Amino acid sequence: MNLPVPRTVAVNGVVVDVAGGFLRDRDGREIPLRPQAFDLLKYFLNSPGRVVSKDELMKAVWPDVFVTDDSLVQCVRDVRRALNDEGQSVLKAVPKRGYRLTIPAADPPPARTRWTMAAVAASMLVLIAIGLAQRFARSPAELRSFDGPPVVAVVPFINVGGDEAAQKLALEMKTDCGLLAKLGRLREFQIVLRGSAYAYGLNPGETVDVDFVLGVSINREGDNLRITAHLIDPRTGGVLWSEQWDRRDDDLFAVQSEISERISNRLGGSAGLIQETARAAARLKAPGQLTAYELYLLGTAKLARINRADAEEAVDLLSRSAEREPGLVRTWVELSLAHDLVADFGVEPERNRMAAADAAERAVSLEPTDPKAHAVLGISLRYRGEIARTRSEFDTALGIAPDAFEILALYAGWASSFGEAQRGAEMADRAVRLVPDFPDWSAKQFSNAYFMVGRYEDALGMLDRLSPDNDTISTRTTRAAALAVVSQNKEARVGREGHRSASFASLEGSAPAGMPVETAAGRTSLVNFHRSFGERSAIARYLRKD
Repeated sequence: MNLPVPRTVAVNGVVVDVAGGFLRDRDGREIPLRPQAFDLLKYFLNSPGRVVSKDELMKAVWPDVFVTDDSLVQCVRDVRRALNDEGQSVLKAVPKRGYRLTIPAADPPPARTRWTMAAVAASMLVLIAIGLAQRFARSPAELRSFDGPPVVAVVPFINVGGDEAAQKLALEMKTDCGLLAKLGRLREFQIVLRGSAYAYGLNPGETVDVDFVLGVSINREGDNLRITAHLIDPRTGGVLWSEQWDRRDDDLFAVQSEISERISNRLGGSAGLIQETARAAARLKAPGQLTAYELYLLGTAKLARINRADAEEAVDLLSRSAEREPGLVRTWVELSLAHDLVADFGVEPERNRMAAADAAERAVSLEPTDPKAHAVLGISLRYRGEIARTRSEFDTALGIAPDAFEILALYAGWASSFGEAQRGAEMADRAVRLVPDFPDWSAKQFSNAYFMVGRYEDALGMLDRLSPDNDTISTRTTRAAALAVVSQNKEARVGREGHRSASFASLEGSAPAGMPVETAAGRTSLVNFHRSFGERSAIARYLRKD
């Protein structure tokens, strides 16, 4: 049942005036949003936390009007952009089901009294975290400026009730396989342990300001465990993020491994909560006041939109960041990806591939232990045909960060190019389990991974998450190739709705007999696809039919 919508609702720092029909940012400035997109947002606000199907949304926003999925996808993108939700943590896509809007809400009363201590633990955790935040907090004005990767203070894990098993789990989370180790491998931020002023990469004795405070509590009752994590904003003392996991006490190592992976992937990565928050602060600054790191943050946001105009703007922002601060490793990493994406849109491919390779090599030379730097270098090497080195670079990346979503996604997309197609599909499955609300850029990687092992419908499902302006040479080719395999006749192909059939609609000419596409241009795209991936291509048999 839908809930009544309040006149105003705060979502991700944006105030939505439902009655007035407009949005405002933290400084009171109005955020433009098209009427259909606002109607879509209002409908989501009627059903917070519920998965709403595409059919239901289209009937609600466009009653008695025929529209394609593209209209809905564009409105979803507009809403995410208005809510500063590039990482899709607020408006989440649920594969094959629809979308879900997640907004902060009061916790419901506990269903069982045995979790009373867990509630106490959560309160204790917040109080301790806020106390530490006040001790180390930057001034409000300073917090809005980021000169480099943010610093996160991790407070001691709280074992509620002193239970021995819960204490063992807390200790497991501090091991080489636990949360602290996984956080320490991330390059998006630095961590400070136990509220001290000793941070990874910093000299002992230096006083360190912090930008965020992370705390974890563990409560065990019988065979059940409740793990609670909070991320605190030290500037305001507010809780930026909180999540709970209830697990049975069957395998403590498996529990700590799963929860550690989920927390680290929620905070880390270019679409993670840490960078999302820093990026929101950067957007409030005048362009002339942006630091090199903030230019990098805004550049990665543009890159995540995977369309030609934003990709070209990402190159500009990231290039300016690199000019101002040449030692910022992740700027070179993302600049390499940006040049590759622009090339994939067909813009001066040779020049952009060379620029991508130069940026990737610069990143690895600056920081040989950065996993994403090795991954993007692997991509550049594959374009040069250096398959053995490609495999080596991706294996290095995976060895450094075996649980990082971004590394898993990139590995998945390129594994077939160095003979590891099955492993690539397994990496894609694992990445989706880790981050169910994965960003759109990774859908492109997953589609290729699934196509290469014959999971054509899964590949098409991933591509269906993308809008037409996300289509690149590689996505169009993958879609055409997948449709060529799964479709048995022209009517079946044309009957597919949305932009699936558009893969063929714009092609001209005629194909040789026996080809599962209508046009010579379609055949050319398949031939190019085959040349890129060799005999491992699942469509090789079609290319030999005539």
